[in-house]
Amino acid sequence: MSVSLYGERSVPPVSENMDPIVQQLMTDGALGLILVDATPLCDIERYYGARPFRKALEALSQRISSRLSQKIGQRYCMVSAAMEEEILLFFVYGSRTDAQFFGYDLPLLTRDLREFVSAGLKRIVYPYLIDSVDLPVGRGVVFCRPFQRPETQIRELISRTLEASHFEVERATREKGDTLERILLEEALSNVYEPIIELADHTVIGYEALIRGPHASGLETPAQLFSVAYKCNLEYELDSLCRRLALRNARGIEPRQKLFLNILPTSIHDPDFSGMRIRDELEQIDLAPQNLVLEISEREAISNFKVFREAIGHFSNLGFGIALDDIGSGYSSLETALELAPDYLKIDMSLVRGINDQPPKQELLRGLQGLAEKLQAALIAEGIETEEELDAIRELSIKCGQGYAIGRGAPFCGSPDDAS
Repeated sequence: MSVSLYGERSVPPVSENMDPIVQQLMTDGALGLILVDATPLCDIERYYGARPFRKALEALSQRISSRLSQKIGQRYCMVSAAMEEEILLFFVYGSRTDAQFFGYDLPLLTRDLREFVSAGLKRIVYPYLIDSVDLPVGRGVVFCRPFQRPETQIRELISRTLEASHFEVERATREKGDTLERILLEEALSNVYEPIIELADHTVIGYEALIRGPHASGLETPAQLFSVAYKCNLEYELDSLCRRLALRNARGIEPRQKLFLNILPTSIHDPDFSGMRIRDELEQIDLAPQNLVLEISEREAISNFKVFREAIGHFSNLGFGIALDDIGSGYSSLETALELAPDYLKIDMSLVRGINDQPPKQELLRGLQGLAEKLQAALIAEGIETEEELDAIRELSIKCGQGYAIGRGAPFCGSPDDAS
């Protein structure tokens, strides 16, 4: 079978460069290693094939290589593990006598690369991986032993550094978990409210409540907050706090407008989300149950289908509207999700991005528009960031939209967050 079916391996295996690496170890008396475990990218191959996987891996390796060249010039060699090409190895050269380099510069360089990889990874894996991905990044050093084969020493260095990379991920997760616990205890979150408009006349029909973490905490965005919450089994507590704050800070919504509130399906089991308490909270901000629209993502709806159906009945009986989020993101069967017949369907931003020059996306949205009409649900396009995207959405006769091209989220005047 032709190799073109799989794409070509962009980073050579360590065996092809073992001789110069060994020579460097013997000459310098020491050898550093920065290892990036890109195994999570294998999900791209699992679902989309080898070529997209190798394309993403090549983009990642080139990004790291470019950064290393900026920092240390050509004092490194980039290879990959023998069989696991997703294990990227950057052997870093320095003299055994250079304590500053191995003791201080190399750890700082590794930390810089870890942040650099994290910052650019979303762009590299899009559109194949939607959820946030953490790639373990670790470092190690080996000193030349004259009585032991250099190849053995290098193999042990790779093994130790791989373990160190995963330990670093666990350590970072625990630190972020501790940070999230403090945020929950102190209720140190804030809200912004992003407008949703009627595209025909720019009438604001409502606002989506969005959560923000403390500045410089590493947990500023909803994606960062909930990613850590899931890993630390704190998603229920975070979701509960987000709901309470979103309602508390929503003073300013007009009686004819809607408040769109993201929730987990398991909210039905939260005593703070009972009918009586929610009605009381809505009354305090001069809203009625009919003003509230609860958003549940398509992914959550399918993975918790029975709970979600129970929640639909419960919340509808309270007078709340229902919105199904992330439509078209590829998580699950639209047919199954749409059996729930929500009041609003929110198109995932991945379908909106660049829609002005992508006819296949336009056809897909036409299909969603027809389906929404049959279900008597309003269709909302999320994540409209450019005027060109906005014009294309209008031409498709989609009723509502939100995004930076329409209006950025902001606190309401007079809310507790605004006062602070």
